[in-house]
Amino acid sequence: MRSIRLSERLSRLTPSATTALGGKVASLKAQGINVISFGAGEPDFATPEAIKAAGIHAIETNQTKYTPIGGPAELRKAVADHIGADCGVTYTANQVSVTNGAKEALFLAFLALCDAGDEVIIPAPYWVSYVDQAKIAGATPVIVSATAENGFRITAAQLAAAITPKTRVFMLNSPSNPTGAVYSAAELRAIADVIKAHPQIVVMSDEIYDAIVYTPYARWLRVAPDLIDQTLVINGASKAFAMTGWRMGFVVGPQYIIDAIKGIQSHSTSHTSSITQAAALPAYDGSIDMSAEVSKMVSAFRQRRDVIGELLSSIPGVSLNVPDGAFYVFPDIRGLLGKKLACGVTCNTDDEFAAAMLEHAHIGIVSGSAFGAPGFVRMSYATSMELIREGVARMNKAIVG
Repeated sequence: MRSIRLSERLSRLTPSATTALGGKVASLKAQGINVISFGAGEPDFATPEAIKAAGIHAIETNQTKYTPIGGPAELRKAVADHIGADCGVTYTANQVSVTNGAKEALFLAFLALCDAGDEVIIPAPYWVSYVDQAKIAGATPVIVSATAENGFRITAAQLAAAITPKTRVFMLNSPSNPTGAVYSAAELRAIADVIKAHPQIVVMSDEIYDAIVYTPYARWLRVAPDLIDQTLVINGASKAFAMTGWRMGFVVGPQYIIDAIKGIQSHSTSHTSSITQAAALPAYDGSIDMSAEVSKMVSAFRQRRDVIGELLSSIPGVSLNVPDGAFYVFPDIRGLLGKKLACGVTCNTDDEFAAAMLEHAHIGIVSGSAFGAPGFVRMSYATSMELIREGVARMNKAIVG
């Protein structure tokens, strides 16, 4: 029997389903099994050459020392100007903290804002880490379910009904992981009008997929500039510039909150890699034009979205909302539950369905329950067109033969 006990807070956590799938896929591949994974939450494109060159230059010129907490002033100013221009507002370098990916930005924000007993409103379907990060901070997640019929977007009325005196944070994610849903300007303004009546609430706007949209994109602060003092913008280079492994994220907002976040950083990670910061700087200060690279990537994702959507929609028992952003589809598989599939398995839950697809079709997908939406599955189309076609063909064979 172990004499060392683990922290009580661990009992509140659920292991990341996306990370777990990656481990299962890797294990099967190590056994020589040809698995096609639709689990990846990262672009399959290479980091642009200009960014790589900036990183190599940083190494060759020995830019390998500590940087200031939250990043050097020139990078924070570049990010402030970049986000300010995107959002139609003005930020200064002191309103930015550079982090180890957007995930750390979110985590630090929860730690800076939440105490035990505070509530965080999280629309479902949600990215898997929102709930657990809020719990680690001591807060209570309040889940508000968006329906497929409403495009996986909650309404202002739903938000208003969920707010209590304990509400500290409203989590906004548009474009959404896992659904690809994008809120319209009218929907955002209606939500803003609700938030405006509650000055104690901070909107954490996770805009990490903002570069990958297939429809006119309404940014939160473009629609609600009057709420700039109640908003934290979370973003980074991972998706837009295919830099997931570099770990380059940031949080932008009121300086007193950013100062609090930097205080936590000073006792944890201090800053992201000096090489990463140097590599990302030219992408944000305008010294290199990334628009052609981003447009090429988005065009490829759009084509893949159209193909995977058409293929999935042709499978009996599967229905689909066409996503307006990001690189995920979130098919409804409730029509398959409780029925015997061609592979000989009867699945009663989306977890069982995802497990059956991995075992019998050798494709990796993530159950919707991991995102707070039972009866659905998430599939990433950040992979080649060839693998999309082959993977969905395997899925179809396992379902209908």
